[in-house]
Amino acid sequence: MTIQPAQSIHAHAACELIYQSGPVAFEYIFNRKHGPEVKVFLRHLFRTKKTMFSHQHHLVCIDKHNVVATLGSFSKSSHKQTFFANFYSIYMHYGLKGILKGMKFEKQLVRPPKDDCLYLCHIAVAPDAQGRGIASKLISYMSVKAKETGFSKLSLDVAQKNHQALNLYLSHGFKIISIQNSYNDILDNHIYMEKIL
Repeated sequence: MTIQPAQSIHAHAACELIYQSGPVAFEYIFNRKHGPEVKVFLRHLFRTKKTMFSHQHHLVCIDKHNVVATLGSFSKSSHKQTFFANFYSIYMHYGLKGILKGMKFEKQLVRPPKDDCLYLCHIAVAPDAQGRGIASKLISYMSVKAKETGFSKLSLDVAQKNHQALNLYLSHGFKIISIQNSYNDILDNHIYMEKIL
């Protein structure tokens, strides 16, 4: 089993997992009534270089030539660099509704990366690979890499109902910083967490 930077050739398997990391939010923001099926859209963006869903912002865990887990990460500057490409791609595929839904989600339910934090996202493990400590290995790997790169903290957001993920993050030293209450009945409340490196 190896952890490595994602490549565009990993798009199909990786985007199944990226979708798995937040299906309710993906389906709400990228509503197929207004554009392509979500996973098709994610695969397209994963193969590009400028958006937040690009392979350039993700790691994959490979086991026996199969992608079994993903993890995305952003610094404050790399997150900002994706803004216009994200905006353009969402607008072209889902119109103004997609843009407004995405911006509201980012403003009210998740926190953008801070100067001293490496922000983690899209953490997911394939169902048939769960229970083997793969998510823990990815988080430990990123903790080391972030510290080596000069970050003092890791940060992430997790749906409040996702108790399994919340317990995993707590076990890795993440602390609950704040809770963002959802603004509708579809999306979950989100917990913002940080870990000092």
